[in-house]
Amino acid sequence: MKAITLVLTAGVLVLTQFLRADTSIQARSADNARLIVNRSADFGGGESINLAVDGVKVAVLGINQNYDAALAPGKHVLSISTNPKTYGQDSPSQISLSVEPGKTYTFTAVWDDSERASLEEQ
Repeated sequence: MKAITLVLTAGVLVLTQFLRADTSIQARSADNARLIVNRSADFGGGESINLAVDGVKVAVLGINQNYDAALAPGKHVLSISTNPKTYGQDSPSQISLSVEPGKTYTFTAVWDDSERASLEEQ
């Protein structure tokens, strides 16, 4: 009987800590913004999109894929490049962004001309 009581007590303590941790995570996420990057339906099937935030690759988007994640407030640089690289694309297409808490920033990766992919804000 003591073993069952001990196991139940430990379970309640673990559950309490889990719920407390979940609440703190939700509170912190409200301080962030949300970044969504969609891949245009007519982007093409032969290329994937390399998405980077502040120079750090965060995703590779293939057909029918998107990126949806929290983003800390402040100044950021979003950039995309294609894989394989298209003719004449020596550097990624970049957008500077001043992020405010609680806002959602949505972009779509498109071909702005025949040789360069870019991000369009929605």
